[in-house]
Amino acid sequence: MNYSNYSTKVFSLTLVLSAIFITCAIGQQTLPQQMEINEDFTDKELKEFVRINIEMIPIQEKGQENMLKAIEKEGLKVERFQELAQAQQAGNLTEVSGDPEEIAKFSKAGQKVLDTQQEVQMKVQEEIVKSELSKEKFQEIYMAYNQSEKVRAKIEKMMADEID
Repeated sequence: MNYSNYSTKVFSLTLVLSAIFITCAIGQQTLPQQMEINEDFTDKELKEFVRINIEMIPIQEKGQENMLKAIEKEGLKVERFQELAQAQQAGNLTEVSGDPEEIAKFSKAGQKVLDTQQEVQMKVQEEIVKSELSKEKFQEIYMAYNQSEKVRAKIEKMMADEID
């Protein structure tokens, strides 16, 4: 498999799995309608956030590789797995696939993907616990990174400086 194609699959799979994870997380807790996004973090906090994320890159890459292997081992293509995952999320899996054998393969691969996700999440949590950031502060920075252009730009610059 060429690297570009592999990267595209990993990126696409990550987006689908992230969407599933976020949906599950939101379903378990109610979020305030208008949550204020903090943009005021110290350089030390942002540097620690960047350090944690850099430490997690190889763990996440290995996890993504394992997810791809689990899907392909069941005889599914990543694109088809994504279609089935989206259908399952929408509640119409049997409409997208009437094939019980394909649904069984999807379920088996899906369980392996979830197990791998949980393993990666545990390692991320362990890294956060070992860090100088509280779990809450890490989540606060993560939310700001996703919702604030100012915070995202600062973190991306720090990340680029660290990786170069």
